[in-house]
Amino acid sequence: MQRRHLAALAVALVPARAFAQAHGHSHQGQEVKIGNLEVELIARANEATLLLLDAQERPVDAARYSASASVLARGNERRTIEFRPAGANRLTAAIDFAFDGKFRATVTLRGPDGVVGTGRYSVDPVR
Repeated sequence: MQRRHLAALAVALVPARAFAQAHGHSHQGQEVKIGNLEVELIARANEATLLLLDAQERPVDAARYSASASVLARGNERRTIEFRPAGANRLTAAIDFAFDGKFRATVTLRGPDGVVGTGRYSVDPVR
């Protein structure tokens, strides 16, 4: 009987996981509330991505948003990166410098009416 319960649980979890990926989350970064938005930062070796979500975790069109981030680079050097719309609910910025360990950034998000707010991040880079 335990096998039936495990099989039922496995089947029940598949749609939930599919839904989680479909609604704009990657779950590869860190989410921080900035203004009235949930903003997830994902860092890779050469690109940073912000995913914008509303309070109901629905994707927010990023076309009217931009952001900048003050980032801690290798050797404790401060660098600034600029995020631009990249389709759907994404903003992206190039990372053209090395950083050690976690990607540490203070992000300032701007919308159509000016500064929405700031958020602090410390994320493990996605390989």
